[in-house]
Amino acid sequence: MKKYTKNTPRLTVKFINSDTEEELISINDRTWMNVGEIFSDHIVSTIIDQEFKGKEITNNIMVLVVGEYSSQ
Repeated sequence: MKKYTKNTPRLTVKFINSDTEEELISINDRTWMNVGEIFSDHIVSTIIDQEFKGKEITNNIMVLVVGEYSSQ
């Protein structure tokens, strides 16, 4: 059985258009301790508003936390 380990303890938070699966925003270098603060309704709304000011954006957004693992 292969053993998988994380390359780094840091995580990436990705905002995805749920309708098209297009990546909208990527926030790098988060930790397990502070990633939760991004998941509130207010923070998601604020980030989308700041990044896409004045542009039409999808109604459905998925926020994912990504940790990358490699086999040894």
